[in-house]
Order: sequence, then C-alpha cells, then structure tokens
Amino acid sequence: MPAVDRTPSKTVVTITRTFAAPRELVFRACTEAPLMSQWFARGPKMREGDILELDPRPGGRYLIEVVSNMDGRTYRMQGTYREVIRPSRVSFTWWYDLADFDESLVTIDLRDVDDGKTELTLTHSLLPERMLEPHRNGWEECMDALGQALSGLGPRA
Repeated sequence: MPAVDRTPSKTVVTITRTFAAPRELVFRACTEAPLMSQWFARGPKMREGDILELDPRPGGRYLIEVVSNMDGRTYRMQGTYREVIRPSRVSFTWWYDLADFDESLVTIDLRDVDDGKTELTLTHSLLPERMLEPHRNGWEECMDALGQALSGLGPRA
C-alpha cells in the first residue's frame, strides 16, 4: 500500500472570516457551551445537536452529538484541547465516530481588526485529501451559523 501524503500543504482547510463582534465575544463563542451550541457543527446539513462535554483547557475534552438532515443519523464529534489562549487561539483535535481516518487538528486564531471587528482564521489540518472539500463545506456552514449567532448577541452577551 502506498504511503499517505500528509504534508500540511495538501491536507489543510483554511477559512478566514471577519465578524462584527469584539474578539472576546468571538472567543467565548468558541469556548462556552451556550454560545458554541448556536454554531458549532451547525448548518443546513445538521438540524440539531448537543454539547455533551466541553472542557476548554489544554488536555480538556469535548464531545458533541449532532443529527444529520441528510440521513437522520446521529454523529458524535470529539477531541482534546491542545491550546486555549484567551482571547486569541483555540486548538483541538477533531474526530467523529464514522471517520475512517485518524484524528485531525483544528486551530482557530482570532485577531482584532477595524472598528471592534474580529478576524477569525480556522485551520483544519491533517485531513486526508479526499476529505478536504467536505470539511471545507462543513466549516463554511459553521462560519455562516457563527455569523448569525454573533449578530444576535450584544457586545456584552
């Protein structure tokens, strides 16, 4: 069997979005269950979900269960936090129960931009090449849901 090419240049999804919300609020949306549940693993393909475990600290774990609109099945996503640096970075491993590949790594970097806005860069690395497009599409849907969630929150939410 040929070796799998897992060089970062070929196995990375990177998405950058700017949100009209302060960085601290976007960070909280990435680390607090009530806010995270409004966008994480959300979109047209996922109709409902529950955050069953969320311990956002290095070595802490998360476990999220979602129901697919496409096939009605329940999926579990889970991993371990690698870095949590308030209010600029969250990094965690990523795996779901039907994956036929090793866990991957998600890093969310936040930086202040003009007028109280926040630039979010999500990098999902160590994915098999065949999984790049499905994960890119899924994260784009999540970013849309995050934008909607943030627009409904005030700066002091």
